[in-house]
Amino acid sequence: MSEYRFEALARLDGMTEGRVGGGCLQLVTVCLSDERAGELCDEHGRTVAPAPEVLAHLRPSEARELAFCLLELAELAERRSTEEGW
Repeated sequence: MSEYRFEALARLDGMTEGRVGGGCLQLVTVCLSDERAGELCDEHGRTVAPAPEVLAHLRPSEARELAFCLLELAELAERRSTEEGW
């Protein structure tokens, strides 16, 4: 099952992960939402519930890896769109 979210943002909102030996690691929160539509529909298109936000709390290394992956995919998508005339 897949659901669509049309808005994405990242923030530091105070989420941390404890470290062995003490201290904390600041996590990056990624939020996917859809304030425009903001609803889930049944098979007939009737609204049944608001679409919940999707949150992920990533370690800095994971956030960096995701960022690089998104940049690569964005460049590839733009290149394909230009080449194929979309």
